[in-house]
Amino acid sequence: MMTSAAGGKFAARSAIEALRAGVPNPYSVRALGCEQPRVELEFIQQLETPAHAGRGLVIRGDFGTGKSHTLEYLREIALERKFVCSQLYISKETPLHDPVKLFQAAAESAVAPNRAGSAFGEIANQLVFNSQPYRAFERWTNQASTGLDARFAASLLLFERFQSDHEFRDQVIRFWAGGKLPLPDLKSRLKQIGETFTPPLANQRELAIQRFRFASRLTRATGYSGWVMLIDEVELIGTYSPLQRAKSYVEIGRLTTAQDDPGMAAIPVLAVTEDFTQVVLEGKRDLEKIPAMLQERTQFAGTPDASLALSGMRILSEKGISLKRPGEGALDETLGRIRALYGQAYDWEPPTHSDYERARIRREQSTPLRAYIRRWITEWDLRRLYPDSAPDIETEDWRTDYSEDSLDEETPSDRSLIDDVLGDI
Repeated sequence: MMTSAAGGKFAARSAIEALRAGVPNPYSVRALGCEQPRVELEFIQQLETPAHAGRGLVIRGDFGTGKSHTLEYLREIALERKFVCSQLYISKETPLHDPVKLFQAAAESAVAPNRAGSAFGEIANQLVFNSQPYRAFERWTNQASTGLDARFAASLLLFERFQSDHEFRDQVIRFWAGGKLPLPDLKSRLKQIGETFTPPLANQRELAIQRFRFASRLTRATGYSGWVMLIDEVELIGTYSPLQRAKSYVEIGRLTTAQDDPGMAAIPVLAVTEDFTQVVLEGKRDLEKIPAMLQERTQFAGTPDASLALSGMRILSEKGISLKRPGEGALDETLGRIRALYGQAYDWEPPTHSDYERARIRREQSTPLRAYIRRWITEWDLRRLYPDSAPDIETEDWRTDYSEDSLDEETPSDRSLIDDVLGDI
């Protein structure tokens, strides 16, 4: 068993390594806290009243201003309040315009409070079948008005009836988490209990959209407060093709409004750069062009997608909270905390900063906080390992490149219904 001293040293080392890499973790967040009171207050209000028309939160800040740190801090708050949490990083592997990959990333990263392992497994295995919350959830899945794919109601019924078949129940949980549930297996199981299965079936894109609704309700049915999705690096939308940007705005609109499902218990928090509105929404004229483009395309005719895209763009442009830059006093306080952490982590006392360094801090108020932190830690590393060195560390500004680099207009999830059904057989 780790002693308290060893545990404190491990926590301090973990915090320093996270700060060095610029990838916050619970240790670094607990050590530094988060000086963003407006963000914290509005987020807590969202947690306390999640089922309303304008759910979700947008935080804005330039590179290195603490967006990822703030998201990690909000994650800790949500977990303490018994929310299931997912952390997503928009990338080529997780494009915002593809709900299939978006849901898979959300499911894979989901964490249940005070639980280890697959969150979906933990959630599903806590279902109490004769409880009022479960029966309400079951009724919702069977209502035709919900528009859910029949596989959700069928799989929920089979999960209850085949309680002793752990292998099959694991297969059902994987389906809820984004995997496949072969139709022959589903029909065979239903036949065993005297039930039949009636299509139609949704395609993979629509199924993923429905999975967000189903999963958020599932968390509530098992006693959790809801589902929080923390989505970082949303500004990468700016590098997409116009159609991919349009689909991304649709997904943002879907996640942050109650147009599709007023009772959905998912709360998204999106982090985006400060200049996204000016460079992309206004500079590329997306606010003007995207809704018109969607209305002209037959695949979106008769759908609410044009309206959802406009909602998504307006949320990004109008509803965001800009992160507060730390003043000189806050920088001194942060420096003191990290200096103490470093000393605990390496059993070495870092030198105090000179008047020259403090003057440089005052001159460089536009420098991102991340650059300060990495500069301090790098300097201490060099002085600790090479006591006779006199390091002089320089930093460079980093700016987001919004150049479009996407070649494909369509994504693998934009396949026909026939392809999707064949993949499940």
